[in-house]
Amino acid sequence: MYTYKSSSIRCQEAVIESTPGIYYDSLTRTFRLRCKNSVYAFRVDDSRNLEHLYWGSSIPLEDDLLFLGFGNNPTPFDPKGYIGDSWESLNPLGFADLKQLDPDEVAEKWKTYTVEAQTPRATEPRRLENASWRLWNMDKLKRTGSTLSGVDKHGSVTLEENYPSTKAVFDDSHRKGLSSLEVVYDDEPWSGGDRSEVSSPSYFRTDSVDTGHSSSEKEEESSDTSVKRRFLSHKTLPTWKRSPSLRRGEGFEKNLPSIDSLEDEFLSCSRFGSFSSPTPRQQQQNVWINLDPEIVGKNTKLLEYSDRGTGDYRSCSFEIEYSDGTTLSPLVYSSHRIFGGKLLPPYPLPGLYVNVDSDATTLELTMIDPLTKVAVILYYTVFHEYDAIVRRTVFRNHLDESLIIRRCFSCTQDFDTDDFYLTQLSGSWARERQLVTKKLYQGMSLVESTRGASSHQHNPFGVITLGTPREDQGEAFAFSLVYSGNFRLESELVESGRLRVNMGINPQQFSWDLGPAEEFSTPEVVLCYSDQGLGGISQQFHRLYRYHLIPPMWRHTICPVLINTWEAMYFNVTHEAVVELAKRAKECGIELVVLDDGWFGNRNNTRSGLGDWKANRTKFPFGLEGLCREINELGLRFGIWIEPEMVNIESELYHQHPDWCLHIPRRARTTGRNQLVLDFSQEAVRNHVIEEVSSILSSCNIEYVKWDMNRHLTEVFSQAFPPERQGEIAHRHILGVYEAFARITGAFPQVLIESCSGGGGRFDPGMLYYSAQIWCSDNTDALSRVQIQYGTSLVYPVCSMGSHVSSIPNHQTLRSTTMKTRSLVAMCGTFGYEMDVRQLSRDEVEEIRSYIELRNEFAPLVLFGTMYRLWNPFTSDSGGWMFVNDEKTEALVIAVNLNRPIGLQLPRMHLRGIREDWEYLVEELCPGKLRTNVSTGAIETDPRGVFQWSTNLGGVTLKLSGRTLMKVGLPVKFIFEGDSLLFSVRAVSLLT
Repeated sequence: MYTYKSSSIRCQEAVIESTPGIYYDSLTRTFRLRCKNSVYAFRVDDSRNLEHLYWGSSIPLEDDLLFLGFGNNPTPFDPKGYIGDSWESLNPLGFADLKQLDPDEVAEKWKTYTVEAQTPRATEPRRLENASWRLWNMDKLKRTGSTLSGVDKHGSVTLEENYPSTKAVFDDSHRKGLSSLEVVYDDEPWSGGDRSEVSSPSYFRTDSVDTGHSSSEKEEESSDTSVKRRFLSHKTLPTWKRSPSLRRGEGFEKNLPSIDSLEDEFLSCSRFGSFSSPTPRQQQQNVWINLDPEIVGKNTKLLEYSDRGTGDYRSCSFEIEYSDGTTLSPLVYSSHRIFGGKLLPPYPLPGLYVNVDSDATTLELTMIDPLTKVAVILYYTVFHEYDAIVRRTVFRNHLDESLIIRRCFSCTQDFDTDDFYLTQLSGSWARERQLVTKKLYQGMSLVESTRGASSHQHNPFGVITLGTPREDQGEAFAFSLVYSGNFRLESELVESGRLRVNMGINPQQFSWDLGPAEEFSTPEVVLCYSDQGLGGISQQFHRLYRYHLIPPMWRHTICPVLINTWEAMYFNVTHEAVVELAKRAKECGIELVVLDDGWFGNRNNTRSGLGDWKANRTKFPFGLEGLCREINELGLRFGIWIEPEMVNIESELYHQHPDWCLHIPRRARTTGRNQLVLDFSQEAVRNHVIEEVSSILSSCNIEYVKWDMNRHLTEVFSQAFPPERQGEIAHRHILGVYEAFARITGAFPQVLIESCSGGGGRFDPGMLYYSAQIWCSDNTDALSRVQIQYGTSLVYPVCSMGSHVSSIPNHQTLRSTTMKTRSLVAMCGTFGYEMDVRQLSRDEVEEIRSYIELRNEFAPLVLFGTMYRLWNPFTSDSGGWMFVNDEKTEALVIAVNLNRPIGLQLPRMHLRGIREDWEYLVEELCPGKLRTNVSTGAIETDPRGVFQWSTNLGGVTLKLSGRTLMKVGLPVKFIFEGDSLLFSVRAVSLLT
């Protein structure tokens, strides 16, 4: 389809195609989701499936992507098409009604409606014949008093009831000054034939916009020889507010697309496709035309969402079981609408939010099972300032009986053939989120959790790269699930070399009974694209989660430097001991004291006390109120540790309510860490826990809570639900946990919550939605933390990582590292202490004070700057990264050695993210204290300080261009295993 355009039009369209938003081409039925620097595209094919076309770097909006269909290569064993088995299956075409009509009447109607097919201008008689049947059917319905929602008087299909078609695009053009843009074809010479035969894409939005044209005016405009395309301004569009999530019986009818429009599913849908241009009549009426180059089955195509059992043999997106035992649910496109802003998922599911509606544009696309009328709604939200798309799926039951959802992924993403690698974050307790990369071969690769939490073992995150992943080069496609329960990431490489990725709730042990008129929403999954490797993926996630996921009030908050009592005292906490610790902590410059486990009930070990959330009066005779008051009088803040999701058998709560824990009646109960899991799917349990926690937080000036969860789920069975609904319990449990977080944070917004699960066993976006920071790992060893925090940084921002300085030898590894190294690693997180400062010497207290001052100076740069990873500790002997401010005038470089082969020199460190044309001053901060005696080979203390670059007079400050720092790099030398460095990089002048 070639269309002549004047230079002025091309200039205007260049602005539009670079504007983030969602574009719909009504002629090719193509959706283009335009992100900041990338495009995601799919189309409605001739069978009304959603065929995925492209996801990658930006391409011109006017390029027709239908040529990608030539890449579909069917095989003899790929099923294709449907053969109806009854007249009812053809009823939308009107064939079934032929049996009820007089043949003479039909013949007369046929003559009337096929007269145009005999005219010289008819170039596609087969389609006109089809259109004639369509018009005849519309006329019959009109005579009988019936109406087809979604079909106008010309027989044109409109895309949604109550949403008239408007030639428009909803995007972010108003932010670029496009207050009113009208593109008109100028009267310039055209030698390609009749101007009226020229076709051009029309970009389309469907919503409740009144165009202000009567039907006659529309016909007059369509017959005009000058073709017009209007892009309505933001001012003329309705203001779409971020609405609350839909609940049963609340706003349901308003948002429900017309089911009657399904009768038009197969109108004008010939099974013979081509790339031919639509005729003028088809352009005028927006008639459905066939575009597929050939008939191919589902297994041959790239799809947006896939059913099971109708020809696609790959892992399916969803599976529904009906009362008759059947599980087929083929979906066809029904309708869509595009609107500004974003809908939040149903309460209390976490999800990304917009600060203003112009932050994002959302596509709501409805697919229908034509037989059962079950609706599957796909949501796509484009965040304009990112290369990120948020997806989720909603299921609506329009039957008069229940159905069972057996499988419901949040998204399906198909990729065309390439050399695929998967990078995931896996590990174990005290070794969380290790970088694991593997090449994908034919078959299925799973990253999943069935533990009732996202888990230490696997994080709900994965990156697909084309070729071996690199830090700053190459295309990368990332998936991050906003969910804290059982999840699965499937990567299936099929025989054709194509790849399918599914992500969402783990279907193992899951089912959901969906009653009539009910709906079910999956969690959100964030899709992120980068053509600058893993580093580009990370930087986008860091900003996106900081500004659109973490609670807004904590977005720019620097966590106070805290000390936790756990490694100092374990269960042996008392009023006197905590106050003594607090006094010493104040001398160090620490700002917050956190009372960890052991303060409540009969809690002297792991065997008892959980569930009894009242202060132990033997240990704390003045209660939490007295302890908090005394700590506040020292000028320090006060926080506590809780584990409200658990209960000990040796507790008053368990004795009163043994049925409140997850268990199967008449079977033994599995304990972990001597505790059971409370059943948060029960409303009574949630209410009790919320009341207990609220009572604690109301009792005194508590400003910080560490919310722990120290075991995973077993015997997942609830006394509150019937047997047929037990497959829902794991999901209902995590929804109950979310509700508890939501109600408590809503009642106490001033309390900073750090979530925890045996360390980093529930470090996921779902938790970040409610708690601004998460304890990274129970392993506080500095060298272990280099790998843990490096892996965590692949998706999560530094400001969310709970990271503390601990005592030596380390309690988890028995390894000893210097205070410098421990402090620098902790600086790359929220920063705090896990040690008994009462045992420190005066010199050690002063050393800690100096590192706290250093941390406070650079915390804004570290927590809110752009992170660049320099050395990968999983592929080298050292780990290194740097943080750069937005203006690129200041940076901080940190590196730590993990393993030092004696005599082996390190490669130069190449900085990143600064400007080539600026001159920078590079200064080493806090030099080391150890050097190698070259005469003896022994490592000795040097009180003068040991610098990376030095002369007889001391350390050397370098002044170099940004280009030299990035292209040539800096020489680095580590003296011993566990050595570290800290460089300050500041711009001093612009090079001439």
